Amino acid sequence: MSYNEKLSGYARNYARLGLRVFPCKPKEKVPATAHGCKDASADPGQVAAWWDGIHLYNVAIATGGGLVVLDVDVNHNAGKYGDETMAELEQQHGPLPETWTCLTGGGGIHYYFRCDDPALTVGTGFAPGLDYRGAGGYVVAPPSVHESGREYVWEAAHTPGNTPLAPLPDWLHTLMLNGVKTVSEGRREAPAQIAEGGRNHALYRLACSLRGKGLSEAGIVAALLEENRARCVPPLHDGEVEKIARSAGKHPPGNTGDGQPLNWDGSAENSPPKEVCPLSMISAPELQRANLPPVRYLVDGMLPDGTGLLTAASKIGKSWMVLDLGLCIAAGESFLGRKTNRAGVLYLALEDSLNRLQDRMNKVLNGRPAPEQFYFSTDAPKLDMGLLDTLGDHLKKSPDTRLIIIDTLQKVRGQALPRESGYAQDYREMETIKAFMDKRGVSVLFVHHNRKMRDDDDPFNMISGTNGIMGAADTIWTIAKAKRADEEAVLHITGRDVPQSSLVVRFDKDTWTWKLVGAVDWLAEQRARLAYDSSPIVKTIKKLLEQSAGRRWDGTAKDLMEAGKYIARAYLAPNSQKMGHEIKALEKPLFDYDGIVHAVSGHGNAGKKHHFYYQDIGSFEGLEGDQMELPEEFQEDTDA
Repeated sequence: MSYNEKLSGYARNYARLGLRVFPCKPKEKVPATAHGCKDASADPGQVAAWWDGIHLYNVAIATGGGLVVLDVDVNHNAGKYGDETMAELEQQHGPLPETWTCLTGGGGIHYYFRCDDPALTVGTGFAPGLDYRGAGGYVVAPPSVHESGREYVWEAAHTPGNTPLAPLPDWLHTLMLNGVKTVSEGRREAPAQIAEGGRNHALYRLACSLRGKGLSEAGIVAALLEENRARCVPPLHDGEVEKIARSAGKHPPGNTGDGQPLNWDGSAENSPPKEVCPLSMISAPELQRANLPPVRYLVDGMLPDGTGLLTAASKIGKSWMVLDLGLCIAAGESFLGRKTNRAGVLYLALEDSLNRLQDRMNKVLNGRPAPEQFYFSTDAPKLDMGLLDTLGDHLKKSPDTRLIIIDTLQKVRGQALPRESGYAQDYREMETIKAFMDKRGVSVLFVHHNRKMRDDDDPFNMISGTNGIMGAADTIWTIAKAKRADEEAVLHITGRDVPQSSLVVRFDKDTWTWKLVGAVDWLAEQRARLAYDSSPIVKTIKKLLEQSAGRRWDGTAKDLMEAGKYIARAYLAPNSQKMGHEIKALEKPLFDYDGIVHAVSGHGNAGKKHHFYYQDIGSFEGLEGDQMELPEEFQEDTDA
C-alpha cells in the first residue's frame, strides 16, 4: 500500500467515525484549503477528492462539536516539559482516563476527549507545555508526517478502533477554562513520589513519551526502572516495569521495528496490496436448484438461530421467561409447548445477584437437577471495553455454547461515537455483536425494555430506542399486557425466518414459569363461543324455537324477558330498550353458530316485534313487506 493510499484510508476512517477532516500541506500544520478548519467535512465524496492519490496532504481533524484534544508538548531541548506538568497534575487530581492517544511527530502526545462545552475554544499554554483544541481548532492526526520527518501514530493500546472516546475529566475541564496557577514555568524537578494506584499509569505515559522521541525499547526499560526506583512508592517489581516498557516499545512511532508503518489497529500498511475480493454470487437458476440446509431452530417454530430480542415493560417477568428458556434449551426440554434443540447456554444476568439467580433457578427446576450446559455470569464488560473478547474466551473454554442471553442490552452498550446519531449507534452495536456471533455459529438473545407508551396497532413500536435495534435483530419477541395487574399477557413474535404470531401466555406462580394458553385468534374464538353458549338470552331463544311450531318464535322484547325468567332462570335485561341492544349484538353469533335468523317488524304503538327462525325457513309468512326490517346491514334503529 502506497503512502498516498494510507493517507486516504485514514481520512476515510475518520470520516466514518463522524470526525470532520481537511487537508494540510505536506509535512506542515498549515491548512491546504481556503478557509482552513472551516472547510472540514465528513462527506465521503469530499474526503476522496482531497486525498485523490496525487497530493501528499497531511490529515487534520477539526475539533469542537463534542471533541476536545489535550496537546502535551514535550521537547526538553526547547524547554517544553508538558509531560512533567501532566505528571504533577495527575498526582494532584488522579490519572487521565483511557482514551484515544496519539504520539505526535514532534515527540508530544494528543489526548482526545468528548466535551460539548462551546467555551472551550483554543487554549494555548493554559499550563506549562499544555494546550488544548476545542471549538474553532484542529489537530494534525496520524498518519501525517511532522516537519521532523516522523509520523503521527496512534498509541497501539489506545486507538479509535480499540478504545472508547472518554469524557473530558471535570478537573481538567476546569483547568482549561481557568488556567493552572500552581505549576511553575521552566524546567523543574519531577514530582518526588508516584503513589500506589497511579504507578502503572504514570510509567506507561512516560514510556509513550520516550518512545515518541525515538528511544529504543532497551532505553525505555532502563529509564523506567530508574524512575520506578526513584519515585514509585512502593516500587513496582522489575518484571512489571519491563512489561510496561515492552507495551510502549512494541509499536514505535512510524514503524513496527522493521520499518513498516502502522494502521491505527496495529496492522502493517506496507504489506503487498491485497487482491480485490469479488462478490460471492449465485444465479437465480442455481439458487432455485440449490440444496440448502434448513433453518436451524433453538425452539421449533419460535426461535431460529441468529440474533434475537425479547422485550417487555419493567417487572413483567421477562427475566423469568429467558431463565426458563435457557434451562429448557440446555436440558433439551420443551418450552411453551414447543420442542427445543439441546445446546449449551450462557446467561449474562447483569441485573441480578447469584443469590437471586439460585433462588429463581431452584423454583423453576422444582427439584430437578440443573443442566450441565448452562452457565451464569452476573458481570461482563461493555461492548467498547472488551465484551467480545470476554465472550470469545468463554466460547473457547465452553465450545458447547450455542446461545448467549444478555440480560439486559443496556448493560453492555458503549459510548456513542462523535456526531453519531442514536439510530447509528443502536444499529452499529447490534450489528457488531451479531457479526461476532454469526461468524462463530452462536446465537444471541438480548433482553430489552419497552416504552411506557402503548401502541395497540403495532406492539413492536413499544420497543425502547430507535428502529436500529429492531432492524438488526433476526427474531423479536415482545410481551404486552392490557393492564399490569392482568394474569395473562400476549407474546408477539416476528422475524425473518418465523411467521408473525401472537400467543396468549400466563405466568404460573405455582411453577414460576410462563405457560401457553393459546394463539390469540384461536383463544378469542373459543372464548366468544363459550360466552355465546353460556348466554341466558341465547338459551332462552333456542328453547323457545325448540318449543314453537315450525321452529319459529315471534314476540316483543318484554315477552322474551318474561320467558327468560322461566327458561334461563335469569333476568335477561333491566328493560326492553336494553334487551333490544343485547339482541342486536347477538344477531351475527346466532346466525353463525346456530343458523338462527333475527328480524324485527313494526308492532303499532306497542313498539317492535322480534322474529327468530332457523335459516332453513325460506319465507316471511305473516310479515308485510313494508313492515319487515332485515337484520343489521339494513337496520340502524335498535330500540325495542
